This record gives sequence, C-alpha cells and structure tokens, in this order.
Amino acid sequence: MKPADGPPLAVTAHHREFLPADGAVLDVIATVHGPQPASNVRHDGLAEVILLDTSGSMGAPQAKMQAARQASIAAIDALPDGVAFAVVAGTGTATMVFPAEVRLAVADERTRAAARRALKSVSPHGGTAIGTWLLLARQLLATRPDAIGHAILLTDGRNESQHPDDLRAAVQECEGHLTVDCRAIGSADGVHDWDAAELLGIAEALGANPVVPVEDLAGLGDEFRTVLARAMARRVANARLRIRTTELARVRFVKQVHPAIADLTGRGEPAGELTTGYPIGAWSPQDRRDYHVGLEVDPLAAGTRRRIGWLSVDTDTGEAPAEVPLTVEWTDDVLSHSEIHPSVAFYTVQQDYATAFHSGLAAAREGRIAEAEEKLGRAVALAHATGKDADVQRIARIVDVHDAAAGLVRLKVGVDWRLAESSRVVVHTTTRWGAAADERRPPTPAPRVAPWSHCGERQIGAYCQVCGAAHGTGGAVPERR
Repeated sequence: MKPADGPPLAVTAHHREFLPADGAVLDVIATVHGPQPASNVRHDGLAEVILLDTSGSMGAPQAKMQAARQASIAAIDALPDGVAFAVVAGTGTATMVFPAEVRLAVADERTRAAARRALKSVSPHGGTAIGTWLLLARQLLATRPDAIGHAILLTDGRNESQHPDDLRAAVQECEGHLTVDCRAIGSADGVHDWDAAELLGIAEALGANPVVPVEDLAGLGDEFRTVLARAMARRVANARLRIRTTELARVRFVKQVHPAIADLTGRGEPAGELTTGYPIGAWSPQDRRDYHVGLEVDPLAAGTRRRIGWLSVDTDTGEAPAEVPLTVEWTDDVLSHSEIHPSVAFYTVQQDYATAFHSGLAAAREGRIAEAEEKLGRAVALAHATGKDADVQRIARIVDVHDAAAGLVRLKVGVDWRLAESSRVVVHTTTRWGAAADERRPPTPAPRVAPWSHCGERQIGAYCQVCGAAHGTGGAVPERR
C-alpha cells in the first residue's frame, strides 16, 4: 500500500520544560494533523472491503442480518466512482459476495447495483473465523498495492471457529497492508456476545481506530456511511511517527491516546541512528491523533539546557520530514520540575480510567469483590469527572452506582458479564484535549505535585510512571543518589 499524492502530515509537541537534575521521564504529547485537503481529489487510489458477519448468530434475531445487509448497501451507495471494492461474507470461512470471483470491482453505477443485488441473497449460517475474513481482505487488497486499503469489519460474535493463534497470525499478516474499522453488534439491552479483547487486538494492530459497539440497529446504516466518508477522504497511507533522540534520552513507551488508546511501543522499527519509527496508519485531512511519548532522560547539572530529541512524521514521499525539537532544562527547583503539562494530565486521567475499569472487571470475575468495587468505583468517578455520562450508564449495567462523584458502587448480584463487553471497548475511546478550548492561547499550567514515592521510584507528576497509579497522600520521597 503506497501513499497517495498529497502534502505531508504535521506534528506538534507539548511537554513540560524542566526536569529534575537527577533525571526523569519526560512525558510528551505529540499531536499529528492530517494533510491539507487536495483540490484535485481522485478516488482510484482507494480500495474498500466490507467484511460482513453472516454466521448463524446473525439470524437470531433476523433483524441483525437485515440491518447488516442494509448498512452494507448504504456503504456501497456511498462509494465514489473509481474506488476498488468488494464484499465478503464471513462465517467459519470467508467467501465472496461481490464480485463472485476473488478480485476487486471498480465502483460505478453498474457495479454498485450488482453488489446490492448480490447482498440480497446473503443469509446467516455457520460459525465465526475472523482471521480468514481478514486474510481474504488482505488477498484482495494485494491486487491493488498502489491503493490505500481499508476494511469495515462487522460482527456480532467471537472468533469461535478458529484458534486464537491463527487469528493473531492473520492480524500480523495484515499489518501495514490495510486499516480496519470494527463495528460490533449487541442487543438493545446491552448484551454482547463478541469478545472485546479480540476486536481491540485487531483494531490496535490495524490502524488503532476505536471499536464501536452497536446496540441500535436503526443507526447502523448511518454508522457505515460515516466510516466510509472518512475512509474515502484518505490521502496518506502507512505514516510513521518518528522519534530521534540524542544519547541523553531513550524511548520508554509510545501510546496513541486519541481517538483511542493503543500501545505502539512494541511496534517500533529502527529508522536510522538513535531513530525509531512507529506505524500510525492512513490519514485523511480531517484526522487528528494524539500520542503519549515517554522519554527516559539522563541526569545533568542544574541549569543545563539541552535538546534531547526530535519528532517527525514519515509518509514515504521521499522528502525528509520536518522535525520538531524537544528541549529541556535540568533544575533543582521542585516547583519548576513538578509542573505537569495539561495535555499530559488530560490523557493520563483517561488512561487511568481504562486501567481502573479493566482491573476492576478482572477482580470481579475472579471473585475479589472488595477490590472490584474499589476499582470500578474509581472508573465511575473518573468517567463522571470527565463528563462521560454515557460511560457511567454502561458501567451501571454491572454495578449499582450509589454516588458517581465519590465512586461508591456495589457489584450487582449474578451479573451477566456480556453486559461488560461494550464498556471494555468504550473505555479505550478518548475525548480530545483542547477540543473545547482555543488552542492558540497558552494553556493554563496544571497543578503542581510535590515529589512522592511509588513502586520504589521517585515520582514527580500526578501519576506513577511505572504503574500509572494516581498520586495519593503520604509516602516519603526516596533520597537522591
């Protein structure tokens, strides 16, 4: 998959200016903006595959299959002329719906009509082997290596007809060749039979797009049209966030933190001396994604000011990408180096929310009720504090919320854990820092936190750099060495 012609992506960096003289982890929020809109947009450099779950469960009730069929037709109708496309039926195997042969068709009035007719004959049967669906999409898109490849994956169930290792291998085979948007159907009362971990793994590896649960079948068509509109606007493929450091710094982690939380740390590949590139998928002009980069920085004498690294985005255009420098000053002034940049604080809270929910859910399933209620209560409190009222309502499917602000909850008796699947994916979807504020104005400094001790290390921010726990009261600061 090669990038379409277009201007490069832009990156900006947000971080605190001062570090303690004995060294620390510098938290950087890297914001990447999509390319400028092109005046001569062409669609023959785009390819789309609709992966439609047609397993037996899609017929219980039949309304699911009917809604999925209509949503696929809505997506096909939204395809501009010139786009290469195909529709795949997914069961225990993957079979072509349109075209009948294993190839991509080119969208025009005739092929869209033929695809609509072919979809009318699709009926639910068989099992679910999502890896085979992805591999067929990979095979189809390989016939158009010049195009930006994308797939919509719609399912209502888990990968029950395939070994988990085979699914992981299929996802790995698809990396770098297509991006995927997952939509997962559940019932109107919140029961979901799909596996959140499976879909999150697919999403994280293939573009890091949010996994969206669907409980209102009437809105599925609009959901597909929205996904297609963004996919059809893509002008850049296979971009990479490049981090180049001096010998004073090393990358500890790289995470996407908006629009969805995804750990990219293990996906980095060498891109030159002291340089690593992290895949960040395909881009359209309206896209904006934020990444949390942690750089472990060596100690230096107080008052020393140095450049420790650079950020850039590589899009395979052959041109050297513009680099954004990262400069810090070492200091003994606790108030200076304890300041947290508001962007870091904003996304750390949302990561803490996801961690608290997953920890609480794991404890609940293992029967550790007190721990589960404490962790799930913290998740509810964080969701409430950040205005995520819909998330609180989802979590309330498995707990009784007595005081959302205080995080006081009680686990429901005899809970159906399928009610938790939608929350398992939604907690990874984040709100964007600066969305409600004028980002041209200097940000208000975040509250400063005095140094504290956690996980055996000296902490200088609001959250532990080792485990992500929030700052609490007490705890002596380890002596400097």
